[in-house]
Amino acid sequence: MDRRIYLLIGAVMLGSVMLVSCEKDKKDTAPQLPPVSAFVINTEEFQPIKSTDSYNNFGAAALAIGYWNSQLYANLAIPVAAYVEAFDHEAERVNNTTWKWAYEVEGPEATYSAELLAEVINDSIYLEMHVSESGGFQDFVWFTGKCDIVRSTGEWTVYDNPESNLPWIFIEWNQDWEAQTFDIRYTNIYEENEYIDSYIEYGITEDPLFNAYYIIYDSLNDKDYEINLNTTTHNGRVYYDETWHCWDENYVDVACEE
Repeated sequence: MDRRIYLLIGAVMLGSVMLVSCEKDKKDTAPQLPPVSAFVINTEEFQPIKSTDSYNNFGAAALAIGYWNSQLYANLAIPVAAYVEAFDHEAERVNNTTWKWAYEVEGPEATYSAELLAEVINDSIYLEMHVSESGGFQDFVWFTGKCDIVRSTGEWTVYDNPESNLPWIFIEWNQDWEAQTFDIRYTNIYEENEYIDSYIEYGITEDPLFNAYYIIYDSLNDKDYEINLNTTTHNGRVYYDETWHCWDENYVDVACEE
């Protein structure tokens, strides 16, 4: 047989072995989780400050975010802590398509066991967070989610509590890894809540003046707010009553520049 044919056969066999090896490596590697910014809206900038006439504009922005701040701290503390903790642990393989992160989370009043499951189907990742409380509820699915395999877009559904187990917040998110920008929106989908359909959207952009924004809709009062913020200098502005209201790096009221 011609030597060239032997070489051709050898090259084909080597290529097949390498392809199988690459496919095996892919299957043996847990999928990467969506970033924390795909689950958590940062509202830390808008903490209450002493109310004076000099801080009206920042105060208006903080008040607009106030409902969400109270809800996030009161009801999302455990699921957020459970998700963030996953990044400090290795996943174990459950079956051909499913991986599990298992660990404990310390809460203010109890210890929680968390199991985050990720199933890879084609080009999508399906996620489920199971939480059990020491001496309390067991195996509560606190949130479910889905994203594409490259983690550029996805969604979550967060449930209210183990007792009623009702859908509470629907989360949509997008991530541009190259530009280092993202956006995330929480929408209230709780049927028994007076704020149903209210939402807050948060994003980081490439705008050099205000690189962060919040868009808030208050369904109870049918009001819209838009907040722009510079995350480095902390100056910003809030739009309501058909005009912008601005503050400086010390959160003091200033006239808005044209």
